[in-house]
Amino acid sequence: MTKRLAVAGLQLAKNVEDEDANLEHFEEVVMHTKRRYPWVDLIFTGELYLSDFAVNGPRNAQPIPNELTERLSALAKRVGSWLVPGSFYEQDNAHLYNTLLVFDPEGRIVAKYRKLFPWKPYESSDYGTECVTFDIPGIARVGVAICYDVWFPEVFRTLAWMGAEVILQPSATYTPDRQAELVLAPAQAIMNQCYVLNSNVILPQGGGRSIFVDPEGRILQLAGTHEEIMTEVIDIDRVRWVRNHGSFGISPVWKALRDSPLKGRFPVYTNLPAGRVFEDLSETRIQKSTDEWT
Repeated sequence: MTKRLAVAGLQLAKNVEDEDANLEHFEEVVMHTKRRYPWVDLIFTGELYLSDFAVNGPRNAQPIPNELTERLSALAKRVGSWLVPGSFYEQDNAHLYNTLLVFDPEGRIVAKYRKLFPWKPYESSDYGTECVTFDIPGIARVGVAICYDVWFPEVFRTLAWMGAEVILQPSATYTPDRQAELVLAPAQAIMNQCYVLNSNVILPQGGGRSIFVDPEGRILQLAGTHEEIMTEVIDIDRVRWVRNHGSFGISPVWKALRDSPLKGRFPVYTNLPAGRVFEDLSETRIQKSTDEWT
């Protein structure tokens, strides 16, 4: 039996002044999506769409579970789909995390991921420490990453190593490096032979241009800068075929990793702090003048 996963990525415009309006809009679009595309299995949206963006510390960070997560749980159950509502700030005692939750069609929280690489020095949250996947029984294993994580090949490699056939990557990029991320998403898909599905937030300064990529790096969809519902029925069996027979039938990279006598013992992973690249790096901070760029 062919294994298919029907996904809807919601590219939404964030109201930076009214968080309640964002939640109401998200609920409306989720329900509209399920009515229009009743075959959709999973719905997700961009990073921090439902959370404050404050660089020096968000106003609405709370422990999980909370009133918001209960409302999202009810929404997932109402539409009967897997729901990944982007991410939001989580307060855990003295720690602040940029956290993504996965709700199953019964409204249960089945996975929690804390962003491994917050966008330092601009993002005030703490580093997460664990890669996370979840299973959609009988269909696929799905990995999750958030925005800046795409700049770190180790994250996507680990998720694929854990068995992820699809990686969801909510983001909130409105800065000039968005073009670079449109290169990185296909690159991660090519290197790890998996689907990479990104949904980006739209902000007054920019954003959008969400991207869906197949296991050989082909761009399935590339959104514009307006609100959009991106739907795609992805072939999970294609991931297994590509990994077994090679991208384009000629490059079975996972077999090469398996068969290499290195067995993953690359110095960058076994002794990271000793890297020569770190010797001339300054502290992580916001530069206030080009005079500081020496």
